Amino acid sequence: MQQRRSKLKSLHDAVSAIPDGAKLAIGGSLIRKCPMALVREIVRQKKRDLTIYAWSAGMDFDMLIGAGCVKEAWSSYVGLFTAGMAKNFRRAVEQKKIRFVDISESCAMDKFRAGTFGLPYAISRVPLHSDLLKNPEFKEVVCPFTGEKLVAMEAFKPDVSIIHAHRADTYGNVQLDTIRMMDNETDIYIARCGKHTIVSVEELVPEEEIIRTPTQTMLPKLFIQTVCNVPHGAHPNSCDTRYDFDQAHADYYQECSATAEDFARYLDEFIYGTKNEDEYIEKLGGHELLEKRLGHPRRAG
Repeated sequence: MQQRRSKLKSLHDAVSAIPDGAKLAIGGSLIRKCPMALVREIVRQKKRDLTIYAWSAGMDFDMLIGAGCVKEAWSSYVGLFTAGMAKNFRRAVEQKKIRFVDISESCAMDKFRAGTFGLPYAISRVPLHSDLLKNPEFKEVVCPFTGEKLVAMEAFKPDVSIIHAHRADTYGNVQLDTIRMMDNETDIYIARCGKHTIVSVEELVPEEEIIRTPTQTMLPKLFIQTVCNVPHGAHPNSCDTRYDFDQAHADYYQECSATAEDFARYLDEFIYGTKNEDEYIEKLGGHELLEKRLGHPRRAG
C-alpha cells in the first residue's frame, strides 16, 4: 500500500518550485479570493519572465507586473474594481514592457476547461466578428457536422497553478465553504489544468473533518501538489464568507501605483521590507485587528 505524504509547505518553499519563465495560472477574480500571499512571495523571490493567465484579474496581475515579474499576460480584465484602474498594468502595456492578450471571460473559462480535460484547444463562437480574432492564437475552423464557422482557441496549459481556498488537510484535499460566490468555481479548472498546483488556505483541518464533510471537497488530493496554511492569504482581496475586501489598503496601493517610483516604495514597505507573510500581517496590525476591521472572523464550515 502506498504511503501517504504530507503536502504542507511554507510559502517560501512552495514558491521556490516556480521557475523563471514559467506559465502561471492564477485563481480568484477581481477583488475576491486571489492567492495574494503567494503572489507576494513570488515578488519577494523576484521571479522573472512569467506568462500569467486569469479569467478576470486584479491586484494579483498588477503587482506582479509592477514588480517586473511578467513578460506576457492573458485576461478578460485587469483592474482594481472599486479602487480604480490597474496603473502598473496600464503603464507596462503603454510602454510595451509586456505583451497583453485581451480575451473574454467565457474564452478564458473555455481555455482553462480544455486544459483541465487534456484537450489541445477549446471551441467558441464568442470571438467571431470581433477584434478578439486578431489574437494570432485564435484560429477560425469549420464544424465538421454543421458547417458552422467557429473559433479554435489553444488550451491553457500552465506549468504552475495557484489558487486560494478556505481549508484543506495536509494531504491536499481542498474544500470550499458551502456559502460562497459561485463564479470562483473557475478556480477548480484553474487548479486542475496546472502541471503543478499550489493552494494556499485559510485553515488546515484534520483528515477526519474532510471525511465528515465530503461535499465541500472540491479538489481532491490527486490534483494538488502543495498546500500552504496562510490565514488572510487573500488580503487585501476578500475571501468568501471569511472576510471583506480591504478597501483602505487597496486605496493606498492605488495611490502608490501612480508612478513606478512610488510603487517601488510600496514594494519596499510591504513586500521586500517583510521577510515573510507573518511579518506582512503584523505590519497590518495582526490577524485579530484585521478580523475586527474587515468584519468577519475566521471560521470553519
